[in-house]
Amino acid sequence: MTARLAIVIVNWNVRDLLRDCLAAVAASNGLPDAAVDTIVIDNASHDGSAAMVAQDFPWVRLIESGANLGFARGCQLGYEATDAPIVMLLNPDTVVDPDAVASMLATIEEDPMIGILGSRLRNSDGSFQRASGGAFPTLANLACNYLFIGRLLPRRWRPPAVYLDDDPPGVRPIDWVSGASLTFRRAAVGPTVFHPAFFMFGEDMELCHRVAKAGWRVRYSARQSITHHHGQSFARVSSMDVLASVYKGPRFFFRQGRGPFARAAYDAILFTGYAARWAAFSLLGALRRNPDHRAMARFSRRYLGVMAATIFHRQEARP
Repeated sequence: MTARLAIVIVNWNVRDLLRDCLAAVAASNGLPDAAVDTIVIDNASHDGSAAMVAQDFPWVRLIESGANLGFARGCQLGYEATDAPIVMLLNPDTVVDPDAVASMLATIEEDPMIGILGSRLRNSDGSFQRASGGAFPTLANLACNYLFIGRLLPRRWRPPAVYLDDDPPGVRPIDWVSGASLTFRRAAVGPTVFHPAFFMFGEDMELCHRVAKAGWRVRYSARQSITHHHGQSFARVSSMDVLASVYKGPRFFFRQGRGPFARAAYDAILFTGYAARWAAFSLLGALRRNPDHRAMARFSRRYLGVMAATIFHRQEARP
C-alpha cells in the first residue's frame, strides 16, 4: 500500500533534537499508521544519530548516506525512496504539534492546485519565526531588511517583506515558504526537488519559484504551528565552505536573470548590513558582556569574510 504522505527528515549531528522530532511525529493524531511513511536520511553523523533511530524508532526508514550531502541532496535521496504523492520535508530541529501533520495533509489535499504548502513556524520561546516564508528578494525589500530602512517607513510604503514581518492568519498566497516545514505535491515538483547547485539555504526559494512558474499554487498556512529550534544543526558546522552556503544559496537565486547593477547592489546591501551588525554587536558585547551579542558579532564577521571570498574569487557556479 502506497502511503498518502512521506515525511523526509535530513539529519546531521543533532541526535537529541532528532529524537524529539520523531517522538512528536509518532504522537501525531488524525492519521492511520499506514498513511505515513517516515524516512530519515542521516548525513554521516558522528553523534550516534543513526543508532538512536534504529533502536528507538524501528518504524522509521533509516537511510545512511555515508557523507554530508547537505540538505538539498539529502532531501532528494529521501524523495527517491518513496512513491507517496505528497511529501513533507521536516528539519530535525522541528517539533510538530499533535494535529499538525494531519492538518497539513488535509489542507493540501483540499485544493488540488496547491503545489507547495508551508506552515507557521515558531521559535524555541514560542514567538513567531519570520523565516516561515516571505516575498522573493528584491533590492527594495533587501534594503528594508538589512539596512533597517523598513523600520523608518510606514507599513503602507514598505515593499512585501523578504521575511514575513507579521503573523498572518489562515491560508494565504505567498512567494516562498521555509524548507524547515514544506509539504509538496509530487505532481507539482517532478523528479527533482531542489536545484542540484544548492547545498542548503535558498533552495526553498528556487523550488517555490519553479513550482509557481509551472502554474501551481504556493500557500502559507497558519492552521498548523511547528516549533523550529532554528539553526541547531547549522550551528555545529565549522567548515567555511558549508558556512558559506548561508550567503551563496540566496545570492545564487537572486542573481538568476538579473543584470550586473542588480547583482552588485545585492552584494553592497548585504555587505553594508552585516558590517553594521558586526560593529554594533561588537560594541554591545564589550559594553554589556552579553555572550549572545558576541556570538552575533562573530557570525557577522565570518559572514563578511565569506562574502569577500565569494565576490573576489567569482565563485558563481555553485552556491
